Amino acid sequence: MRRVWPSFPQGWDMVFLGHCWSNESFHSALPSPQAISPLYDLLTRSHLHPSYSPRCTHAYALSLSGARHLLQHLRYPPFMDSRALDQAFSWLIEGGRLRAFSVVPSVVIQRKVLSSDIFPGSGVGSAWREHLVDDVFGT
Repeated sequence: MRRVWPSFPQGWDMVFLGHCWSNESFHSALPSPQAISPLYDLLTRSHLHPSYSPRCTHAYALSLSGARHLLQHLRYPPFMDSRALDQAFSWLIEGGRLRAFSVVPSVVIQRKVLSSDIFPGSGVGSAWREHLVDDVFGT
């Protein structure tokens, strides 16, 4: 993680370390903080992408400003009572109300080895599956 923290842009609100049900590589990765020229930058992209429409809440980080923005919205019952939490996050991100980024590929995944309390009767939850990938942070 020490290698990805310097990639976070000023003013970030939320970073998804894991996500589901979205192509979080839809937007280009941010430049690596080690980039020394525009040409070199093309070869040294970070694994941090502007979030597209992440779902699931199994692994995310908030900045202080992000926590304040979320709390402001989640305290409003008509907003919060009308959607699941991960749907609320995505709505705020897609609407530009949260400045969010996603690590791609995910560094935290859902294993789905036990029965689901969100998708009862479905066995081990939704069909979304991910696998951990070696060397995301170059270690």
